[in-house]
Amino acid sequence: WCIMSSCSSSDGEGQVSVRRVRSSSARRISKDRGGGAGAGGHYLATSDEDGSVNGSPKISRQRRRRQHHVRTNSFVYPLVDQARTSGIAVYQHSVDMARNTISEIDLPASSWCGFFACAMLAVTLGEVVKVNNAQPTPYMDEVFHVRQAQHYCGGNWSVWDNKITTLPGLYVLSSGIAHFFSYVSSKHPESSYWCSVEKLRFINLVMSVAIFLVMYMIFRKLSRRLKDEPGLGIQPIHRTCCMMNSLVLTCFPLLYFYNLLYYTDVGSVLFVLASYSCSIRNCHKRSAVLGAIAVTFRQTNIIWVGFTAGTVVIRDIEFRGIFTDRDDFMSQFAIAFQAILRNFKRYLKLLTPYIIVILGFAGFILYNKGIVVGDRSAHVAVLHFPQFLYFLLFLFFFSAPHMVQRLRYSHLTVLRYCFRPVHVALFFASALLAVACFRYEHPYLLSDNRHYTFYVWRRILNRTPATMYFLLPVCFYTFLNMVALLSTVHSKFFTLLYFLCCAAQTVPQGLLEFRYFILPYILYRLHVPQHSWVVLFLELCQYTLINLLTVKVFLNKTFEWPDVGEMNPNPQRFMW
Repeated sequence: WCIMSSCSSSDGEGQVSVRRVRSSSARRISKDRGGGAGAGGHYLATSDEDGSVNGSPKISRQRRRRQHHVRTNSFVYPLVDQARTSGIAVYQHSVDMARNTISEIDLPASSWCGFFACAMLAVTLGEVVKVNNAQPTPYMDEVFHVRQAQHYCGGNWSVWDNKITTLPGLYVLSSGIAHFFSYVSSKHPESSYWCSVEKLRFINLVMSVAIFLVMYMIFRKLSRRLKDEPGLGIQPIHRTCCMMNSLVLTCFPLLYFYNLLYYTDVGSVLFVLASYSCSIRNCHKRSAVLGAIAVTFRQTNIIWVGFTAGTVVIRDIEFRGIFTDRDDFMSQFAIAFQAILRNFKRYLKLLTPYIIVILGFAGFILYNKGIVVGDRSAHVAVLHFPQFLYFLLFLFFFSAPHMVQRLRYSHLTVLRYCFRPVHVALFFASALLAVACFRYEHPYLLSDNRHYTFYVWRRILNRTPATMYFLLPVCFYTFLNMVALLSTVHSKFFTLLYFLCCAAQTVPQGLLEFRYFILPYILYRLHVPQHSWVVLFLELCQYTLINLLTVKVFLNKTFEWPDVGEMNPNPQRFMW
């Protein structure tokens, strides 16, 4: 309801109109008594000690009893009628909202899109069972996450593991779910049963289904704003195509893999996307609340709260139509800045919920003396500019069908957007400087051979000192297409804001970790929906093949460490 219901554009809150009515008895009493007392027309008679009513002479006991009955009815009946009317209005609003949501989703049982979705859910359930059978105990970081969630399920709210570096949003949510099921279940009333490893992993699977629905709502809302640019391969897409885009993106390999384990990534993605979905429906208070919850899953999500707030202003400025096609970027920037100054109070009121969240997070940083909680030694902020180049390579690999399709439009893209010698020289000069002077090798990257990044770094990115330089043209081609698509589908301000947030998300991270790229990739893909069924099918095949291979390797390709501790018992497994 928080995500799918629509809100008014003025205050950002959904309104339920409830009409106040008066009962027939109240109207009759008001008429008999000359209008009664109060603005509502309800008459409340009062009796004196000698039996008189409102100063009138003493009356009989029967009449006094009848007047007492009238007084009670005049007070109770209007409240009952108002409660009934309010309940009917709320019920009708809920029914209309559900009907609109179902009609918008439009997923008939016979459609092959629905078949793919059900098939993927069945396969995922099977993979969850296999993972739980092969690895019934917590693995790697699950050791800390599961143990902390079980502390909260047992009511030990003062216990905290210093190895955990994120806020306790996932554990509080899991504890709440466990206590709810222990309350409604007569067979297993103890909360510890609902906080086992299998149950906690299943929470992420349920959240992945919610991610699919939220992605669909975002695709539907954003697809209505697409410009028809057949020369660049861009055109509005149908709701069935939105459904397929959501299904494909839900199968994104890194997101899919962590659906099977108890990590913070799935919940982080869910609440960030839910916050953004509310924002594009002008539900800004709900969006800010969901953004605050997202921050409790991962502190860096405050960047995407700022991104959501920035898109609010950008959409409003674009809606006003103050730009012309002849204005260049600097002219548009000056016009937008003047518009913000003229409507400063209005934008301040519009962004107040997001500002509260950002200021609250700033207060947390001052109180905590940093962003990271727990062990900070391995999570020190650095200027790791090649991280952005790694993200471009990451996006090129996982959107390979899109990039191959873009080859037919590359000449238009280059001529229209980026074939300016100054821009090309600036990109390559910055990239060369970043690789030469700001490359950083984290100790975890060099020592932990259970992650795929260990092998990507050793065998591809750092195979020779010159390997990364040869990959710069691929980075440039990816960056070129991203700028072209985002600037065409949306606006240059949105494109600039997106890249700034991507840099803020990736550059301060010293560790090369593919999980840091999940949200930047998903948000890019949400704003560039694919209308070609061939490309979508190829992308789905690519994701499915990668998912099957990574899960199979995780289950079957185990190895032993000679020196293991309590936190890393053998066997060891490969994972993202």
